[in-house]
Amino acid sequence: MRPTVLCAAILAATFGGQANAARINYQIEVVALHSDNLNLSEDNQVSETVLVPRLKFDVKEEGASIKLEARGEIERRHYRGNEFPDENRSRFAGQLNWSLLPERLSLVFEDYLSEESINLRDGRYPGNLQRVNVFLAGPSYFARFDDATRLQLDLRAADNTAEVSTGFDGRRYSAAAALQRDLTPSSKASLNVAYTRAEFDDPGATVDYTREDGFVRYEGNLRNVEYQLDAGHSRLNRESGGDASTAIARATVQWQISPQNRLRFRGRHQFADEVQDLIIRLSDPDESLAPDLVDISDSLVTAGVYRQHALELDYRYAGDRFGLRLRPMYRRLRYIDQPDGDRTERGAFFQVDYRPRPRMNVFLSGSARKREFLARDEQHRDRVYSLGIDYQLTRHWGYRAEAIWNERDSNLSDPRYEEKAVQFTVWWKR
Repeated sequence: MRPTVLCAAILAATFGGQANAARINYQIEVVALHSDNLNLSEDNQVSETVLVPRLKFDVKEEGASIKLEARGEIERRHYRGNEFPDENRSRFAGQLNWSLLPERLSLVFEDYLSEESINLRDGRYPGNLQRVNVFLAGPSYFARFDDATRLQLDLRAADNTAEVSTGFDGRRYSAAAALQRDLTPSSKASLNVAYTRAEFDDPGATVDYTREDGFVRYEGNLRNVEYQLDAGHSRLNRESGGDASTAIARATVQWQISPQNRLRFRGRHQFADEVQDLIIRLSDPDESLAPDLVDISDSLVTAGVYRQHALELDYRYAGDRFGLRLRPMYRRLRYIDQPDGDRTERGAFFQVDYRPRPRMNVFLSGSARKREFLARDEQHRDRVYSLGIDYQLTRHWGYRAEAIWNERDSNLSDPRYEEKAVQFTVWWKR
C-alpha cells in the first residue's frame, strides 16, 4: 500500500536523528497453529498446520516539537499442507504531530493499515481477507483570544484504498473548526463545525458526497469520572439520489472506580462510514490491530455512508492475581444507498485472567454475537472460546499455548461451520 510506505518514509526521515530519544519496544514471535477447519466450511473442511513468524512493535516519542505514537505487526504465514498459498499479513496504526510553530501551527500525518474481510458474511479465513489502508495528512492552526478562549482549525486530505473492494478507493478533503472556552478548571465547552468532501475512483459503486456537521461539545472531569458529550446535526448532500440528515448525539463516560476498576460507556448516533470507523478503532490503543476470532469488531469494506446507532460498555478489573474484562455492545447500521449492508449486531466479549505465579497467566476468553441482515432475512450467531496459558521464562523469553473453539450457526445452511484449533507461540521481547 503506497500511503503506508510514504508514512514509514516520513517517520524514518523525521526521527533518523532522534532514535535514542524514542521509546521503541518490539516482540518477535514464532507461532504454530493447527486447525481442523481452517477454511471455515460446513461440508468441505480443510485441516491445516500454519507456521507464522511475526514481528510486533510500538514506538512512542514526545519531544518539544515532535509527538509520535505508532504500533504495528508484520507476519508471514506458511501453510504446511499447501492447501493455501503462503501469504504476508501486516497491520499498522501511526500518528505523527510535528509542531512547526509552538501553539500556532502543526503538521499531522496519520496512517492506518488493517486486514478486513472481503465478504463480511463469511468468516476470517485465508482467501477472505484484504488489506485496507487509510492515510491522511494536513495542518492544524491554533489561536488563543484570551486565557479561556481558543480556536483550532484542522485541514485534512485523506487517501483510502482496499486490496479487493474497489468501491472503497477514493479521496476525501475536510475542514473542521472548534471554538473552545474553559468554563471551570475541570470543564470546557466548544462549538464545532466540519465540512467533508468525498470522491471515489469507481462512481458506479459509490456516490460522491459532501457532509456538513455542526455540534456543541461539553467535556471535563468530576472526581474519578471523565466525560465528553456531543449534540448537533449532520447533513449529507449526494451528487445523485436524495440528500439526508440526522441528529448527532455522542457520549463517552469513563469512571475510574478504584485503581483496579474501570468502567467506560460509549454511545453514538450519527452519520458514519468505514473510513471513519477504522480510524476511530485503530487509533484507540485499547483496540487490537487485528480483530482475532474472539473479537467482536468487524467491518464491511465499503465507502457507503450509514446512520449509526451504537452502544458499548467496557468494564476492566486488574488485580495482582486476577483480571477481568466484560464488553457488551449493540450496533444498528442503516446505509443510505447500500441497503444490502443494513444490519443489527448484538454481542458481548469477556476475558478472565488468573496468575498462579508472578510469571504465569492462565486465561479464558470468549465472545458471542448475533448479526441480523435485514435485506435477506439472514441471521448469524457466532460463539468463540479460548483457553490458554502464557508463561514468561525470563525477562525476554516466554511461550503461550492456547486451545480455540469457533462456531457459527445461521438460519441459512451455507454459512454454518465449526472449528477446533490449537496454537503454540514462542516469543522474545525487548
